[in-house]
Amino acid sequence: MKLGFTLLLVAAAAGVGLCQGVHGQKGGAVAIPTATPVEPRVGKEVKRWFDLDAAQLQTRYRFVDIAPAALPNVSQQQWQAFLRGHFQFDKKAKYRVNWLVETGNNFVSGWNNLGWGTGPLQTNLYVKQLYFDARPSKKFELQVGGIEFNRGEATEAITYDNDAYLTGERITVRAPKQLFFDEISATNAYLGDLLHPSIFSRLEHLAKSDYHQFLIRKQATKEIGFSVDYTFDSGKDRLHEAVRIKAPKRLYLNTLIIESYQRLDPQRDAGFDVFGEKVVNKLLTVNGGFARIDRRMTLNGDKYQPGKRLYLGSVIKLGHSFTLNPVVIHAVGDLPALSIQRTRFDLILTYNLLEDLKRHHVL
Repeated sequence: MKLGFTLLLVAAAAGVGLCQGVHGQKGGAVAIPTATPVEPRVGKEVKRWFDLDAAQLQTRYRFVDIAPAALPNVSQQQWQAFLRGHFQFDKKAKYRVNWLVETGNNFVSGWNNLGWGTGPLQTNLYVKQLYFDARPSKKFELQVGGIEFNRGEATEAITYDNDAYLTGERITVRAPKQLFFDEISATNAYLGDLLHPSIFSRLEHLAKSDYHQFLIRKQATKEIGFSVDYTFDSGKDRLHEAVRIKAPKRLYLNTLIIESYQRLDPQRDAGFDVFGEKVVNKLLTVNGGFARIDRRMTLNGDKYQPGKRLYLGSVIKLGHSFTLNPVVIHAVGDLPALSIQRTRFDLILTYNLLEDLKRHHVL
């Protein structure tokens, strides 16, 4: 535990030093000449066929206070790699193959244990998403293969974990002038293989189907967007609704998300989440919220355990490419049956590799 904190503090200190150096440059009296644009080292002939969309490395210290005294608490250091890119068949990227390589060995996890604290060292990487994406026009899109979830304006709190995966196909229509809604999508897929995240071990189930979703999304104004979807998942019927408000001039918060779900069958139940975020300045963003999740909800974000949860976090920029993200989640009231997490604390250090690659003209 102490070693994990030490490494995080050292990395944070390095990021602060980098940040101070940048601000010192801007505020100095010496004039800096305008730099001549530098061509990326990866030429256009390569980016014509391949491009990297996201690349980040993370480490986090996680502490979980387990409610039953007979069970040990969780105290561990973990690491994550997240690489997303695409291969394109035409210059405008209308036809492409999207892919995602990530750590995490199950449906609701994108993290590997680092070997410090609870759990042995894990070094696995998986291709979790790999799918053909066709956009012959701005109005129509087809996806087939190992795809991601379409959450609309909702989040992992009431839908599915951000690290989750599907095997199937999706059709999306974006024609607001003709159909009123900005987006209408239908998904037919297989949701399973919860302990087999690699798409190569799941492609054999491409012809199976136990997951169906019909979603509509509308940007009502520049500030307000909403989505509604009906989801069928292995015999369970649910509705999800979410409203996202971005109105910093009218609200104290920069972003407000209000989302809810209802399980229609079987065992009718419901839940909700309210999330708010405020950008304090260029270096600090604070956020938090309150969620109520029923005890039969098991595949949503692992931070949002069943019960009533109050959570608070922040994003602290440490230079160009580093951010520090502390998050506290605490159960309010009695814990429902089978729920054992009372309090959870995450301290996440993120390195945006793609940002550095672009800044140093590699991409």
